[in-house]
Amino acid sequence: MNWLITLVSVALVLQIVLFIMGRRIRKREKENSIIEKYKIDSRQKAWQLLGDTSIPEEDREKIRVLYDGEEEES
Repeated sequence: MNWLITLVSVALVLQIVLFIMGRRIRKREKENSIIEKYKIDSRQKAWQLLGDTSIPEEDREKIRVLYDGEEEES
């Protein structure tokens, strides 16, 4: 019976750790995503952002690639 309790406890701790790590990874990806950062949901929104001079040039280039539908080379 002790082995069963130990096994269930280890599985529970593992699930909690995986949940927390997954949330951290998703949060980091969301911070780095241009789509999430500028709330781009259409080509029109991307076009408007391309003309906005307050957006850094690096971000505008990523939006242009997204707007044109080109593949990014990583």
